[in-house]
Amino acid sequence: MKKLKVALIGAGSVSFGLGALQDMVLSERLKNQVELEIALMDIVEENVNRTYKYATEMFTAFSHPAKIWQTTNLEDALRDADFSIVAIEVERYHYWSQDFHIPRRYGSKQLYGENGGPGSMFHTLRNLGPMLEIAKTMEKVCPNAWLINYTNPEAKLVEAISKLTSIKVVGLCHGLDIGIHQLAKFLEMDGKDIAVEGGGLNHFGFFTKIWNKNTGEDLYPRLHEKEKIANRLAQFDHVGLSRTLYRTYGYFPYPGTNHCGEYISWAEDFYAGLPLQFRYDPISEQLWKKDSRTPEFVYCASGSTLDKGLFEKTMNQELWIEQAYTFDKEKVQISNEYAVPIIEAIFFEDEIELNAVNMQNNGAIKGLPDDMVVETQAIVNKNGIEFKSMKVELPTAIIGTIHIQGTIHKLLLEAFVEESRTKLLQAILLDPQAPAYYQACAMIDEMCELQKELLPKLEWN
Repeated sequence: MKKLKVALIGAGSVSFGLGALQDMVLSERLKNQVELEIALMDIVEENVNRTYKYATEMFTAFSHPAKIWQTTNLEDALRDADFSIVAIEVERYHYWSQDFHIPRRYGSKQLYGENGGPGSMFHTLRNLGPMLEIAKTMEKVCPNAWLINYTNPEAKLVEAISKLTSIKVVGLCHGLDIGIHQLAKFLEMDGKDIAVEGGGLNHFGFFTKIWNKNTGEDLYPRLHEKEKIANRLAQFDHVGLSRTLYRTYGYFPYPGTNHCGEYISWAEDFYAGLPLQFRYDPISEQLWKKDSRTPEFVYCASGSTLDKGLFEKTMNQELWIEQAYTFDKEKVQISNEYAVPIIEAIFFEDEIELNAVNMQNNGAIKGLPDDMVVETQAIVNKNGIEFKSMKVELPTAIIGTIHIQGTIHKLLLEAFVEESRTKLLQAILLDPQAPAYYQACAMIDEMCELQKELLPKLEWN
């Protein structure tokens, strides 16, 4: 049997690390048709040991013969790998709470602060150095391997790797699938019966075509009528902004308010959960100190968020991790993420279609630069991954909004390479959710001091 080596970089990741391992253990072909080696790597020894313990217990329970080992050495993990699956963050919610609150304190109206808005730029610069280290190490020890990325900000990081290294890279996200689920709710259909064409920027995509897989019926007329009569407040934090974007631009967006809203200046009125984001009391809590608690992350204002009992315990990160790493064979299931299907299609020379991947455009979406990383549907086979070109063009206003983000991508790369706060300032001032000039300068200085352990050294020039 042929050998297949998969390196899981950031193996301590609960969301994507465990999901990839579960997909591999449930794959009959990876069990019976290859000699599978899985290298688990994380910079935190405690985290990778925890994942190794879970993985060995799970693979043993399924009588899977894969060779699994753990390390904190990046080069060892990647040497001769065929694929690397990457999901990395350092103290994600601690720094994300800074990304969210501090730009808003200086006057930004950003939502979320993860992939768009000024907060996302610091998020990018924190992760850019480690991501490039991974890709450059791959150039040395596994130059033909694919880098499959789950780390955010997805588009910005994948573009950096595409432009600054020779590594084959693809970014994965399930945002389009979330959009199909939303369409199914409006159309009162099974999502499996809905076919789509869609794309744009990661977390800011639009469905240019929707139709019934079984009959070929165009579903946009039906969606138009259903949306008009649907309750205006129903699932507001998920689709309130999406419905307004649909009525404004003519195409339904994905994946939802708090993500799409990161790229436009007027989204604040459509996100009721905004005041709950990393909520804390500034009088009694010094949020940014290392020994302070990280506020609870709130995805949206929903019944499960707002209707807690007065003394009900919240699901903090420690409890969530403890539960995730408690092995229960009955709970092991397919994650519906794309990493393992991609690995199987390329390795076994199959051909599959994926709803959305992130790569350099190369003409797939008209009106956007070829070297910009965009998101749309793709075909995977023995030759790798190739976009399916979108047949329907996105409206001028949407293309213009995405163009701004493409320019921000370039400026952030220049800021990183040139170690320039000035280039970072240029990127921030270009963003639709930028603070005023003086506030932007002060914000950069404060964030560079707060996050100096993880940000590259940046100077004014």
